This record gives sequence, C-alpha cells and structure tokens, in this order.
Amino acid sequence: KPLENWNVSNANNFEKMFERCESLNDIKPLENWNVSNANNFEKMFERCESLNDIKPLENWNVSNANNFEKMFCGCDSLSNIKPLENWNVSNVTNFKDMFSYCKLLSNIKGLENWNVSKGTNFENMFKLCKLLNDIKPLKNWNVSNSKNFNSLFFECSSLSDIQSLDNWNVSNCLEFQNIFGGCTSLISVKGLERWDLSHLNNFENMFNGCKSLIDITPLKEWNVSNSTNFKEMFKLCKSLKDITPLEKWDVSNCKSFESMFYDCENLL
Repeated sequence: KPLENWNVSNANNFEKMFERCESLNDIKPLENWNVSNANNFEKMFERCESLNDIKPLENWNVSNANNFEKMFCGCDSLSNIKPLENWNVSNVTNFKDMFSYCKLLSNIKGLENWNVSKGTNFENMFKLCKLLNDIKPLKNWNVSNSKNFNSLFFECSSLSDIQSLDNWNVSNCLEFQNIFGGCTSLISVKGLERWDLSHLNNFENMFNGCKSLIDITPLKEWNVSNSTNFKEMFKLCKSLKDITPLEKWDVSNCKSFESMFYDCENLL
C-alpha cells in the first residue's frame, strides 16, 4: 500500500526490487505504476514464494524491456500467468529462468501471442515447472534468433506432449543440453521431426532421464553429422527398447559417446 502512489516513470532498472520477499502476496499497489521506461526487470520478484496473483501487472507497459531473467523464478505459489497475455515483450532478448521453479504452474496460457522474435536466451525458462503439462501456447513462437535452449524444460516431469514445438525454427540455436532432461512423462518426441540441428555439435543430456520415452522415430531424419558429443543423450531412458530410427545417423565426427544409453535397461 505505501508504494501505491510512487511515481516510477523515470526508472529504467527494477532488478531485484522484491527479491526474496518470501511473504509478499499482494502487489495490487503496483497496478498503476508506469514502468514504460524500464528495460531491466531481472529478478524483480524472484523467490516471492507466497505470490499467487499477478493480475495487478496485466496493464504494465513493458515495451522497452530487454531483460526478464529470473523475473518470477522461484514463485512457488504462482499458478496463473494469464494476466501477462497483453504484455509487449517484442524487445526482450533474455528470458532465462523467467518462470523456473514455479512448481505450481501447470499451464502457460497467456503466452500464446507473445512476440519473442528478438529472444536469444531461453535457458531454463520453464526449468523445474514440475506440474507443467500443456505447452500449446508456445506453438507459434518465433524463436529463430535463439542461441540457447539449455534446460528449457528440464525436469518438467508432467510434460508428456511436445508436438506444439513442431514449427519452431531452431536452426540458429547452439545450445540444447538438457532441453528435455528429466521429462519423466515424455513418451514420444513427436514434434521434433522437422527440427534442423545440422549445425549442432553437442547433444549432451538432451533426453537424459526421460524414463517413459518409448518412441524416438521422429529423430530418424535428423542430420547430426556435425555433432562431436552425444554424452548421456538417452541416459536413464528406462523404457526405450527400439533405437533403429538412429541407424542412418552419421556420427563420424563424434568424439564422445560416453553413457549415451546408460541404464536403458529395456534396450533390445
């Protein structure tokens, strides 16, 4: 309440403003803040573990923002991000860890129309969102400028369907380590058929810990000829039986196959 009438219109940096305010659950006093000059929102609400309603932010003008790193990271009580649906994020380049550790987030409705075309870093964006089971809102995202998808969905243990990613242009991205690591409900990788990874040299941990994964047929036509590292790519994929879809992979440049199929106990 004391901040309700603050004039923040000249501020360009809100980094860490409420970080670790673990009891904060009412941000209604911020709803009329003019944040239009701000470019940095890094860690603004990180570890606000009691925050469960971000509706007061729905009309914020964030059109000048370029950094959302860890903005809502560790907001343990946050389950609805739909209030952000009209945010203009067209200038944001850094989405790293934006919603990581939001362990009650089961869907991400509200992100459907986000223009993320300038985004270069999506590392850990939904990491450890253990209830996340619907990523359809990401279907039309233009991620063609992304350089980093490391651990994007790491340990999203409720995620079983990634078909929504089938139109993603990932041809400029260089980092995919652990992107689906620990997605223990993932049965098939349908949706990745058309991903162009011909430039990629590192597939480390890509599906590590996907213990329900059965179908890797969609990877059949992947061009992995530039890869030098397949370390732990399918490690702990305990349900995987059939790897014949990989038979035509050109792995002649690979330097490390360390633990690639480690503990794939049902592999025939």
